[in-house]
Amino acid sequence: MCAEMESCTSNSSDSNNHWRAEEAIGGNAEALQALRELIIFPIQFSREAKKLGLKWPRGLLLYGPPGTGKTSLVRAVVQECGAHLTIISPHSVHRAHAGESERILREAFSEASTHVALGKPSVIFIDEIDALCARRDSKREQDVRVASQLFTLMDSNKPTFSSGVVVVASTNRVDAIDPALRRYGRFDAEIEVTVPNEEERFQILKVYTKTIPLDTSLDLKSIAALCNGYVGADLEALCREATMFAIKRSSNTKEDAGNIGVTMDDWKNARSVVGPSITRGVTVEIPKVTWEDIGGLKELKKKLQQAVEWPIMHSASFSRLRISPVRGILLHGPPGCSKTTLAKAAAHAAQASFFSLSGAELYSMYVGEGEALLRKTFQRARLAAPSIIFFDEADVVAAKRGDSSSNSDTVGERLLSTLLTEIDGLEEATGILVLAATNRPYAIDAALMRPGRFDLVLYVPPPDLEARYEILCVHTRKMKTWNDVDLRNLAEDTELFTGAELEVLCKEAGIVALREDICATVVCDRHFQIAKNSLKPALTKVEIDSYSSFMKASSRTLPSHCEAGLKPVKCKKNRLDPLSLVKIGVVGCFLLAAAVAYYHDIATAVAYYHDIAT
Repeated sequence: MCAEMESCTSNSSDSNNHWRAEEAIGGNAEALQALRELIIFPIQFSREAKKLGLKWPRGLLLYGPPGTGKTSLVRAVVQECGAHLTIISPHSVHRAHAGESERILREAFSEASTHVALGKPSVIFIDEIDALCARRDSKREQDVRVASQLFTLMDSNKPTFSSGVVVVASTNRVDAIDPALRRYGRFDAEIEVTVPNEEERFQILKVYTKTIPLDTSLDLKSIAALCNGYVGADLEALCREATMFAIKRSSNTKEDAGNIGVTMDDWKNARSVVGPSITRGVTVEIPKVTWEDIGGLKELKKKLQQAVEWPIMHSASFSRLRISPVRGILLHGPPGCSKTTLAKAAAHAAQASFFSLSGAELYSMYVGEGEALLRKTFQRARLAAPSIIFFDEADVVAAKRGDSSSNSDTVGERLLSTLLTEIDGLEEATGILVLAATNRPYAIDAALMRPGRFDLVLYVPPPDLEARYEILCVHTRKMKTWNDVDLRNLAEDTELFTGAELEVLCKEAGIVALREDICATVVCDRHFQIAKNSLKPALTKVEIDSYSSFMKASSRTLPSHCEAGLKPVKCKKNRLDPLSLVKIGVVGCFLLAAAVAYYHDIATAVAYYHDIAT
């Protein structure tokens, strides 16, 4: 066989009798059991199978995200049972000349059959089978020939009562495989190798830290709980980076090499370097925003903690009482009232995978691209569950469906339909919380506003007196202020100011101090007063009443022609302004003059013909 084809055989079957695959891999119990039934059972239960007329299956397809350990599973089970392993990869099969690729496949199956004839179980492992046997609707002739040859070889590998050639394949793009392979008689079973949960991550970490000296106070379970969304390859890289940080630390402190141990700080530093690979490209870097960074809103923060943190931190309690966690939360209120900051603080407190989407990312000039991005985000969020998907300016993504047939409305309706399907469609979004923020709640389609989709609709009001004082304290805690600065009085003088405007006020006060003296070290009360006088609140009491009216039941039944981005307190009739009335009057005069002239000409023509006739 060619050199690129990897073939290996265990040297001693006796030494493998005491070795188990769990010593080399962690988790994936279902895939392990399926591989053992496929490879080991025909050896152990051949007499029983012959007596019962049972013919063992010959094919298994492993699929799942990259790095979950599909190849490692096959190697571990083969080593456990002492079988012969032949690995086929796309680069070892594809050749420039016609017929060479098919010859390599025939040689691989022939060698495996030779080992079976000698009484030794044989496994053929096809890695990345989606690249080797893609759908035959492609225009590449070589792909069609290779796929047809593999079909013929697998069909010739008939099931028997005893052990034979077992074909195992792996892929992370199961839908790209030719459908002819995914039937009984070829790949009899398909097993998904999923992203490990917390317990499986703990088992994987124990495997990878067997030879790593750990600090006595280190708790691997707490590390496994923090590594949400990490696959086996990510955890291996995490262990390597943590060890490297420990070596760097010991070299800087000139610590004895025999006393080096990986501490919790080393793991934290490694987590800042190694992140979950399945969330690359769709996640955002979460700022370290805590609940203490948000002034006021105590009741609102308490509700968010119960809805976001409790299902993750106390999942056993929810399971015990058979309580389903909240699926969606809508935060609405005036602009600048910390809706986005609240969402980030909730994600940081829950230590969940955070996915952020906006209308600018979803609206595309290509048909279907926005819906594909939405489905891809939900798919990755399911793999990295528990996770939070945050929609900023949700009214753009989930706008009301109407009768208009414009291009933007059509795209919006398709996005909304995809979002509704992903939230509670056929594939349940388990472990996913949809968090949305908007200042135009009336523009969101009513289909999203029912329980089961947005279970909680929370109003984020402008800060009151106590909240304004806390916000000012938050934004001035790193600022050096003079003794004459009274934040309580300043909070009383900034009624109707939002949190964003109070932040600008503190920044502007610092700028005023620098304008007076570029070498200034403190900010005085006069600087705050100058900055306050230069700013005016954007909100009015009428607008605040209109925002808060959404929570009332009667406000949801108002006629659609009165709905807008900002809901008025009372619906007003459409009235024409004076300029429009003047324009209508002028146009009317012209039309009247034209009509008079037209009838005058008709009367003149009638009189003329009457004179001729007489």
